[in-house]
Amino acid sequence: MTAPELAVSMEPFGKQILAILTACGVMGGIFVILRDRPVQVRLAACGFVTSLVSTQLLMKGLCSPPFAFRFPATVTTLHFLCVWFTSMCFWWWNANLRMCLPGSIGPAKRYAQFVLPIALSLPMSVAFNNKALLFMGAGLNGVFGTIAPVSTAVLQHLCGRRIPRRGWLGIVVAFLGATLIGVGELQGLTPRGESAPEASALLGFVFAGSAVVLRSAKVILQDQLVEPSAYARTCMPVSPMHAWAVQGLPCIAVSGLYAISSETLSDAYQSLSWTVAVPLLASCVSAVFLNFLGMFTIQQLGASSMTIVGKLNTIILVAFSAAFLGESLYPAVMVGAMVVLSGIALFERETGRAREKASRLPH
Repeated sequence: MTAPELAVSMEPFGKQILAILTACGVMGGIFVILRDRPVQVRLAACGFVTSLVSTQLLMKGLCSPPFAFRFPATVTTLHFLCVWFTSMCFWWWNANLRMCLPGSIGPAKRYAQFVLPIALSLPMSVAFNNKALLFMGAGLNGVFGTIAPVSTAVLQHLCGRRIPRRGWLGIVVAFLGATLIGVGELQGLTPRGESAPEASALLGFVFAGSAVVLRSAKVILQDQLVEPSAYARTCMPVSPMHAWAVQGLPCIAVSGLYAISSETLSDAYQSLSWTVAVPLLASCVSAVFLNFLGMFTIQQLGASSMTIVGKLNTIILVAFSAAFLGESLYPAVMVGAMVVLSGIALFERETGRAREKASRLPH
């Protein structure tokens, strides 16, 4: 039996069981690989991957029939509004609203150097990613982003947060596993002999590729903001809640401008209904968890580790897309996931050794 035949031969119920088992296996793998980290860090990493999968699946479902709410940029703006509002409520509850002011992170130069570029890259990366979902499947879109660990590692290294020499081997192994996943998913571009619409596929690749580049730059900037000492910077570290309090409004402004320029807001308003409101609200809740857990994971693991761990969402995304959205699941995807996990384990081991060695040096 060939791989395509195997991919379509499973009954829907069997695919759903396999999807759930795959998700549990990935979460278990994260816990084992990060066993030297505190429990809250391992839980945050699992929550980050889960919220990443749920947000992408909800966005895909929201843009597809029967909801057909094809306004991803508008939804992205709403997501950032919810994240910023949550951070504002947090600081209001703690009676410290001054943490929401730009000057609370230090000099204006720091705000201009980190927060404003994040505001430009973060909304656009999410908007481009959501836009790509209009032209390709959720699984394929996730696979296309598997080059992010390499681009993020290179940028991190160039910006001053050095990666151990053997740690690069872990990144390469993870990338090879992600590539294997991509090979498996690309078999589904033309299922059952049908020709894929080339123009739509090209647009999907352009949007997905742009999202990857912007995402890598954004993660590095956020890493320097929440953990400046890792880049030999002496400025004050910023907590995830603090970071979102100061970067929320610029992100809303940039994503809002993009939504106004690319979509018709009156059409989006007319397309709203109680049926659409349920998945829309669910996507907002998922996006809030995703952004806060993402920042916390960056702070605890670093940009490269966070990006590699985040790529584990691909295997869960592909499995759930096959089980619930009718996309295909290929054996190469499962094998690639195991290789990605091996790369993460190798990278985590080498960075752990580097941390231990650094702690022994006299200060």
